[in-house]
Amino acid sequence: MAKVTDGLGLALSGKVEKMVFVQFNGGTYTRSAPRRTKDSWTPNMLNHQKRFGKVVKFCGQFKSSVIPQIWNTAAVKMSGYALFLKTNMPAFAKDGSIEDPKKIRFSTGKLSLPEGIETHRMAVDSSTIQVSWQQDAHLGGKNLKDELMYICVKDGLYSEITATGILRGALKGSFELPENYKAATHIYLFFTSQDRRDYSESVCCEV
Repeated sequence: MAKVTDGLGLALSGKVEKMVFVQFNGGTYTRSAPRRTKDSWTPNMLNHQKRFGKVVKFCGQFKSSVIPQIWNTAAVKMSGYALFLKTNMPAFAKDGSIEDPKKIRFSTGKLSLPEGIETHRMAVDSSTIQVSWQQDAHLGGKNLKDELMYICVKDGLYSEITATGILRGALKGSFELPENYKAATHIYLFFTSQDRRDYSESVCCEV
């Protein structure tokens, strides 16, 4: 790979004849275009392409919600979309299905996530979720007013980011799942600052 230091290449991104121009970390780089036909792809390459396609489809659900709200700010050397995709790739199996829902990350940021987060339903068929966590002795002041947010999932469908009204300093609380998500199987919890500019990582809880 070669770096373009002057000339027209500074404005290019994509393939030009046998060269590929790539914009990365504020610079423009060139590399030779891969010489490959579909007939030359190995089974592993085809499986990887299939898996990647399903991950892209998953991430596409959040291009107008989670990604611009949280990940665009967190990303530094890549786009928020690329960071979201890279972070969540390990959750997917070789066939593109979600292998481990607990590896999905809907939030990231500089706020700390409390230790010992626990959730449970008030009753088996209840839509009321109780949540609690341990106090962080190193936090105080405005951080105690960070608000708990969540995304829940049912049958592969994900809810919008929802505020619970529960503040970090309370150490516990309860909230109601949306009508369409009463039978949710997993809830992703995270905190946001009062101004909605900073976020914590998310944690997945089975309910």
